[in-house]
Amino acid sequence: MKITWGLENASYNERTIATLGSYDGVHLGHQKILERLCERKDELGLARSVLLTFHPHPQEVLRRNNPSIELLTTIEERLALIAEQGIDETVVIEFTKEFAQTSYIDFFQNTIVGKLGTKAMVVGFNHAFGKNREGDAEHLKQLAPRLGVSIEEVPPFVLNEVAISSTKIRNALQSNDLANANAWLGRPYSFSGTVIHDEAIGRELGYPTANLDVALPKLVPADGVYAARVFWRGNRHLAALSIGTKPTTHEGGERAIECLLLDFDGDLYNESLTVECLHYLRPQEKFADLESLKQAISSDVTAVRSMLN
Repeated sequence: MKITWGLENASYNERTIATLGSYDGVHLGHQKILERLCERKDELGLARSVLLTFHPHPQEVLRRNNPSIELLTTIEERLALIAEQGIDETVVIEFTKEFAQTSYIDFFQNTIVGKLGTKAMVVGFNHAFGKNREGDAEHLKQLAPRLGVSIEEVPPFVLNEVAISSTKIRNALQSNDLANANAWLGRPYSFSGTVIHDEAIGRELGYPTANLDVALPKLVPADGVYAARVFWRGNRHLAALSIGTKPTTHEGGERAIECLLLDFDGDLYNESLTVECLHYLRPQEKFADLESLKQAISSDVTAVRSMLN
């Protein structure tokens, strides 16, 4: 897949089919739209499928009181996932407050048609763009034919009677509903971080952990203990993942992300790890003493082995 950074670098091709959106998470609903985009390209005999997406995410720019919205995917993760869907080209548009004031009519006429040469579009059921999100599917269906562009709207992707959306997946991850989040994504939720130094209490207990620093705006799931898989330098390891404030040893402390890699012995400081969250095991607990905490960690390790082996 070709990646074009900036509208100014986008090229014209009068045989283009396009779609547009943030695509945070590239979940099953997004995948359905992109699948249909590729199918429609072949049906119409067009030459290029293009996805227009945004960086930073529009909500990062537009949420004045909460600029640090948590996202399912970084721009690098999003592009890698999109590339798996068979799209020919993704154009990454810099989203600014000034850009947000562009009317959907001007953007459609000048960019989607004029700049790219689009002859057809495939959009999601909740698609909307332009100032005040006025460019929804119904408005596009009225505007597009005048410019020789066909519009196809893809209905919501429903799984177990739930119409999938990025917002629902975020809410699931923030409420320990990992099972649904992973089902709606079509894969385990993952995040990456750098291993940082900590007080090494886990090592004293016989269970050394890798403490991760995960950069915003990446969403870290709700506090709790999880069965996980960790990827490092091409290797993968089963792991018990703990997210929370370490209530037994640091009551009221800062939130921490700790990975206990099973069957691993080595120095990971300053290394980058990718963590796949596979199953939610239990909530964070405050234990009476360190021995009780050690026993709980032992039980977590046993549960991870039993569940993932």
